[in-house]
Amino acid sequence: MTTDWPAAFEEAFAAPEPTLALREAVVQARTAGVERDAVERQLRALRGHLQHAGRDADEDVVLEVMDFLAGWSSPHMKID
Repeated sequence: MTTDWPAAFEEAFAAPEPTLALREAVVQARTAGVERDAVERQLRALRGHLQHAGRDADEDVVLEVMDFLAGWSSPHMKID
């Protein structure tokens, strides 16, 4: 299957704290120069995949990290 998101995004779901792991993967992508719009597209694609696969808990993690990226979070969790 071809994906539109980095492997680190999918790998985050195996971490003890998936939300923090996915957040860190997104922070690393942004630090590496990936544009915000590109990261948002990757997260939307990942969310669609998870939704289609019935992985509701993982989809919730993606939605929470998307909130961090959009600034809908406490300041210390916001992703620039």
